[in-house]
Amino acid sequence: MLRFAEEILVLVLDEARGELAPGLPAHSFDLALAGAVLMDLALEDRIDTDLERLMLVDSTPLDDDILDPTLADIAGAGETHDTRYWLERTARRGRRIRKAALARLTERGVLRSEAHGVLSLTPAVSRSRRYPISDGQQVEEARLRVMRILFSDDVPDPRDIAIIALANACGVFRTILTSEERAQVRDRIDLLKNLDLIGRTMSLAIEGIEARDALRPKPRRPKEIPVVPGLPLLGNGLAMRRGLVAFLARQYRELGPIFRIRAPGRRFVCIAGPEAANFLTSHGKTVFRSLEPMASFHNQMGSSRSILTMDGIDHVTTRKAQARGYAVRVMRDRAQEVVDITRDEIGGWPVGEPFEALPAFQNLIAEQMGHMMAGYSPEGYTRDLSTLLGGLLLSAATVPHVMKLARFRRARERAHELAREVLAHKRKAGPRRTTPDFIDLMLELREADPQLLPETNLPLTVLAPYMVGLDTTASTCSFMIYNVLKHPEIMERMTAEADALLDQGPVTADGLQRLDVSRRVAMETLRLHPVSPAVLRTTANSFEFAGHRVAAGTQVMIGTAVGHTLAEYFPDPERFDIDRYTPARGEHRQRGAYAPFGAGNHRCLGSGSPVVRITVESGAGAVPLG
Repeated sequence: MLRFAEEILVLVLDEARGELAPGLPAHSFDLALAGAVLMDLALEDRIDTDLERLMLVDSTPLDDDILDPTLADIAGAGETHDTRYWLERTARRGRRIRKAALARLTERGVLRSEAHGVLSLTPAVSRSRRYPISDGQQVEEARLRVMRILFSDDVPDPRDIAIIALANACGVFRTILTSEERAQVRDRIDLLKNLDLIGRTMSLAIEGIEARDALRPKPRRPKEIPVVPGLPLLGNGLAMRRGLVAFLARQYRELGPIFRIRAPGRRFVCIAGPEAANFLTSHGKTVFRSLEPMASFHNQMGSSRSILTMDGIDHVTTRKAQARGYAVRVMRDRAQEVVDITRDEIGGWPVGEPFEALPAFQNLIAEQMGHMMAGYSPEGYTRDLSTLLGGLLLSAATVPHVMKLARFRRARERAHELAREVLAHKRKAGPRRTTPDFIDLMLELREADPQLLPETNLPLTVLAPYMVGLDTTASTCSFMIYNVLKHPEIMERMTAEADALLDQGPVTADGLQRLDVSRRVAMETLRLHPVSPAVLRTTANSFEFAGHRVAAGTQVMIGTAVGHTLAEYFPDPERFDIDRYTPARGEHRQRGAYAPFGAGNHRCLGSGSPVVRITVESGAGAVPLG
């Protein structure tokens, strides 16, 4: 039979993330484990409890590394204390209890620790939902038992009642059930938690601690910003590369909205979560500048600066000029052209055999952007542009010298070659006769203000339309395909919408705006796979954030997309749920919670555009992809 502490760990395991209780405050988790230890000691007849006292009954050790330290502590006490006292005292050992319980679960074949510390149930337990046979018995795993009891009228075992009472007192159900599910079982929990004396005692004591702590004035944060532990030399670089948003979200939950992180050759103060997104929106213009973090981006291209590194009036002027030629406006006026380009490009995709989605989408998006914004196809250059963009982003973020590698140098040369071809074409063909495209507007800006856009900066400016969607729109479309293929019922609804639109004749911007299911699929895809998970800035002026002072000149990473992962804003955040964006729920409207394109004055220029709907003609019919 597993100890209560082991059962609690199984109950709070988030199998999707491979973590224990990702949304549960550390203090609440430690209290749950402390309550588990005291409940086991009571069941072993070592202690007895009531609301007034916790009394020693038998000091004989149990030869148990989870229970014996607390038993010895109680036996050695010179006076009697109440249950709250021993809960709080035992909770100080929370980390050690957790470590011992994890070791046992691993040894028993219940859990396994995979690469990078990711936890999961062993395949046998995951499939059978039962623990390996022990003492001649095979027992269902904790979460299955608890869920069955909560959502049925089954008569529960006293142990399971105690677990439910303990989990409820510590807020565990807030992390493993949605708000609707909690409302559904609230009366059942209230009934069950009063049926078992031990569970009721622990529950009342923990609730008393939590209530007292809630009323107690919050202690001032220490002056030092907490530091995230990392590897020698590499710091947190590897952990960030494995998933930046997940990494930042873990630190946010454990350390709060501000902490220090390291990457090779770089140190950052990180502010994260909805608080950070709101701060960037409200104060970004006055406290941050973008020059230093992204300087290598344009320096590597032989440019003195770009819109990424501008601030102040130059940024406003350039952004206003670029917005006129960006996809937002282009799509409104030339939607049918985009559809025609898309059909031509997709016509070359193989039918009935697998192929890589991301490169295919990159070619398609580059063609769309090239024709719409420059009037020139980038055919033959897309892979080079993708390689170059990846190198520039790595260089700006975590690997400063990556552009010295031969493959990135070759990609840069090819990109410069394309820029020369585009400029030569434009000078020969002249500006577009009706609405000027992006390149026309940039050449117009150069003529008007050569200092704002000098000749040395033209190549990077010219390449922007081709590169802008390779890591953003193409990735979003690829993830969207992945998600809708996992949810055939949603794909059918998207297909019906697309068919109805195409049956009406030429595609218009108004018609695109009416694709409600497709819009919500795109929004949920962007929540799970944001275009801009974080932004880099330098502190131009010192500021206060979450009780800490950040000095001028500090390199700052702002985790604007961390809110996407938080259950208090998006219940069951790992689930793909397009109904989050219906008027009735509107989860994305919570301030600072939804920021897939970043936040502040450097927010992605394409963020206001209608989703580009493209259709694949196949034997299965028309499937809207992105």
